[in-house]
Amino acid sequence: MLGGALSGIATGTLLGLLGGGGSIIAVPIMIYMLGMQPKAAIGTSLVIVGLASLLAASSHFRNHSVLISTALIFAVSGALGSFAGARLAQYISDVVQLTLFAVAMALVALLMLRKRQPQSETVDDVKSNSLPIMLSAGLGAGLLTGLLGVGGGFIIVPALTMVLSVPIKKAIGTSLLVVGTNSMVGAISYGSSLNLTWAILPFALGTLVAAPIAGGVAHYIPQEKLKVSFAITLLGLSAWMLSNQFFK
Repeated sequence: MLGGALSGIATGTLLGLLGGGGSIIAVPIMIYMLGMQPKAAIGTSLVIVGLASLLAASSHFRNHSVLISTALIFAVSGALGSFAGARLAQYISDVVQLTLFAVAMALVALLMLRKRQPQSETVDDVKSNSLPIMLSAGLGAGLLTGLLGVGGGFIIVPALTMVLSVPIKKAIGTSLLVVGTNSMVGAISYGSSLNLTWAILPFALGTLVAAPIAGGVAHYIPQEKLKVSFAITLLGLSAWMLSNQFFK
């Protein structure tokens, strides 16, 4: 019980601080610590991470760090991708799904290790001519959300900061709103696989409590060092999952 609660706190904290990343460790925790089957773990994590993301987004919103119109554009295309990804997931094996998950985890780590150029803090929204980029990024993030149970923040945050020149803090807040929406839509297609039992309550509560708190303090924490540490952890976890799939 204590291990589940601590894991949930770690998941929620990463989600609130980085605008993503929490979901990428929620699935391995549910599979290897809580003993769930992969599809049950993915569907269940989508519910918990989706709710936690929306709670964390509310904290960022109070700090004026959510671009609502931008989030809506991402969310619309992301919802379509999430639904399609979740339907596609029903036709691939657990081994393939976990292998793709581990590869995605490594890509997340590499993206997080990339240096970003500092952005102006005065951006209130992105330009309308960026619509194709937002729709494409939203669709891709949603597809990965439904297929693998990852929130897609690792696509949305880089797209906002590096391509659309949105300040990192506003990118994180906006990403959380999109991740929450995508996750809840993806969870619908996993309805028959969901495992919302008392066994996951400590993990769920830890995640839901930590996410909004972390979202509230995100503005006061240097995030680059945190990202590097987390990225290195993800690379190690990805390697371990791949070795577990092919050499067990």
